[in-house]
Amino acid sequence: MLFVRELGLPASALGLYWAAGGIGLLLGARCARPLAGRLGYGRTLGVMGLCLAPAGLLVPLIDRGPWLWLAGAGGVLVLFKTGVDNVLGVSLRQRMTADALLGRMNATFRFVLTGALAVGAAVAGLIGELAGVRATLWVGAGLLATAFLPVFLSPVRGRRELPHEQPLGAVPVTRS
Repeated sequence: MLFVRELGLPASALGLYWAAGGIGLLLGARCARPLAGRLGYGRTLGVMGLCLAPAGLLVPLIDRGPWLWLAGAGGVLVLFKTGVDNVLGVSLRQRMTADALLGRMNATFRFVLTGALAVGAAVAGLIGELAGVRATLWVGAGLLATAFLPVFLSPVRGRRELPHEQPLGAVPVTRS
């Protein structure tokens, strides 16, 4: 709505904007393992969040001219971070979970993720209806810019390598 109706940009420009984000996502996924090899898995997740998540605050600045490029760059950076997060986060979760629990862990994670997306979409629609598209973009950007904090402030940030694979059927022992 904002892109085509309010800014009067062609639909093809919107397609290019989204395609650039897809390229950022692909590059992030491709660079995840080399970055983790250099910085460590947990540190890469934390540093990417600290350095790139605030770029989401550029997206609500979208307008014609240079603002479109700036917002596009912010979107590409955030999606690059998302690509890195997806590869490293899934790798960590799967290695830290016993084989017998992998299906449950993945199902639970997907359930929580898609549930959060559904709630987020409903809240975004309500904010858009009450305060407008720009306000919705700012709220979303603020959430994106701070979403890395739970990982950044957790012990995961210090994890250098993936845990060793669990023997078949083994349940990891947790220390109290």
